[in-house]
Amino acid sequence: MSTDVLWTGWSGEQIDPKANAWVSPEVSPGFCFDELVASWNVVTPPGTWVEVAAQVVAESGERSGWLVLARWSSDPAFTSTSVAGQDDPVAVADDDTILGRDGHRFTSFSLRLRSFGSAQMPRASLLGAMVSAGARDSAPAPEAVPRGTVVGGVPAYSQQLHRDRYPQWDGGGQSWCSAASTAMIADFWGVGPTPAETAWVDYETPDPQVPFTVREVYDESFGGAGNWAFNTAYAGTRGLVAYVTRLRSFAEAARFLEAGIPLVLAVSHQDGELTGAGYVTNGHLLVLTGFDEEGDPVVHDPASHRIVSDAEVRATYDVGELDRAWARSGRIVYLIRPPDVASPQPPAQPNW
Repeated sequence: MSTDVLWTGWSGEQIDPKANAWVSPEVSPGFCFDELVASWNVVTPPGTWVEVAAQVVAESGERSGWLVLARWSSDPAFTSTSVAGQDDPVAVADDDTILGRDGHRFTSFSLRLRSFGSAQMPRASLLGAMVSAGARDSAPAPEAVPRGTVVGGVPAYSQQLHRDRYPQWDGGGQSWCSAASTAMIADFWGVGPTPAETAWVDYETPDPQVPFTVREVYDESFGGAGNWAFNTAYAGTRGLVAYVTRLRSFAEAARFLEAGIPLVLAVSHQDGELTGAGYVTNGHLLVLTGFDEEGDPVVHDPASHRIVSDAEVRATYDVGELDRAWARSGRIVYLIRPPDVASPQPPAQPNW
């Protein structure tokens, strides 16, 4: 039986932040869920910011308070942050994810978007959330993976080129896998930062897009550039449709690749679990670009086997090993595409 996952989103035409706030309808996904990850695509005028919050209803009928997932702005002068230490008896806001406290599971949720700052209103084009049940370490959906499908033209950026640079952002480039992956996708779609935008980068690098993206996605409370929703929110500021969800298998992922849409995957693996990787990780992001003729995934892995070279970024991993590493996150992906590039038709229980 495949994992229960539901994505629900509202477009900009549906989001009406009257009185500087918009509250979504209450959504009942039809199953009890144990995780929620919200996403938003918002452009904030200078001096303004938004607060994204979620409220969940437990199986017992108890309703959580509004749990803040982000105080966020596309203005680089604003320090975007998740909010630690929120005390709620039903649920916990764990950086980018809502989890049940003391075993609570949930039957429904609502989202709230509030704006702060000047009289100029932010431009919101997307607000949504993915909810799931028992997704982490689940078995994949039993579907075949097509062979020989590779999306060309995805750039290769190694995080290792930025080791120890800007250590105020998560210790430096050795930790910048998520931002490097997001930068690859933004440049693939032709909306990455211009030389004028990256002129502040104060060291020689062929990939100034990476530290630029780190600055844009950094989460002050989390202390890193790996907040899933902050990465897709940044992509949204570049004119892309971008959000976090879960897929059920590489077969679902392949449908995006066949549509020309590369994906960012969240993985975790220890020594000997991912042959050829050259590193271990409790949490890592990489770009899936396709499958070779044997059905093994072709990726752009910003860890680049710990070698300081963009030429080492492209890799092919065993499909079973990478799937187990991906399953540890519950098969989290960043779905990032231009508005005029359509996603494949979603399944009956839509997770995109």
